[in-house]
Amino acid sequence: MPTIELNWRVVTYDEAGPARPDRPPLLLLHGFTGGRQDFADVLESLGEDRRVVVVDLPGHGDSEGSDDTAAYGLASTAAWVAQFADAVALGDFHLLGHSLGGLIAQRVAAGASQRLRSLVLMDTGLGAPREEPAERVVRIALAARDEGPEAAAAASLDDASASDEERAEATARFRALNPAAVVGAARGLVHAVPLSAFLRGIDVPVLVLHGEQDETWTLSEQRLLAATVAGAEHVVIPAAAHSPQRENPEAWLAALRGFLRRVDETASGG
Repeated sequence: MPTIELNWRVVTYDEAGPARPDRPPLLLLHGFTGGRQDFADVLESLGEDRRVVVVDLPGHGDSEGSDDTAAYGLASTAAWVAQFADAVALGDFHLLGHSLGGLIAQRVAAGASQRLRSLVLMDTGLGAPREEPAERVVRIALAARDEGPEAAAAASLDDASASDEERAEATARFRALNPAAVVGAARGLVHAVPLSAFLRGIDVPVLVLHGEQDETWTLSEQRLLAATVAGAEHVVIPAAAHSPQRENPEAWLAALRGFLRRVDETASGG
């Protein structure tokens, strides 16, 4: 588990694969209350093609964070991501954002599109999710703030029949989270404003990628995202919901690796 110090706080990340001049690196951003472990099962496969880095965002996983909820806004986190990319010497890179990470990635692109070789928006939307998933996000944040990690973990589990293993995993994840990060990220998520004008004119290749059964942003909402983004490719992963890298990793890897290779080949004149 590599670590660096950024803005006087420890940041943890994982990486795989060699640096290759013909295949720029890929940076992965996790979603709300997630962490770098969300991509653990696919990291080595992605690293067969290029250098791949997945980071614990501030206050998540093993990365330290502020106790000020305002530090976790979308714009602030996007600026932090750009700093992190410099700190680990990514140069120009591909960027994938999952869920909340997709909203952050859009803002990274808006601030520094000249750095990006491509943008992958995974199980995310133009802006805040609809009322039902947004209310769930708020319940989780309030539980994390007022009742502790066990209550937040329980609020995060959709199904009362969740296994003991799933409950233990959720509890461990919330124990690692800074409650201020949960509250600040939730606030950014439920109040996210679409960047439609920017996305209509974006000048890097974009892939909209999601599970066919995702209910955080519905199929129609993600179709709208793909239709809004200039020239976007749109791939729906079958037999998957909000985390297709876990639910159908083979199809997810094929779609993502194929897109990145096409972008690289086009850039090199192949």
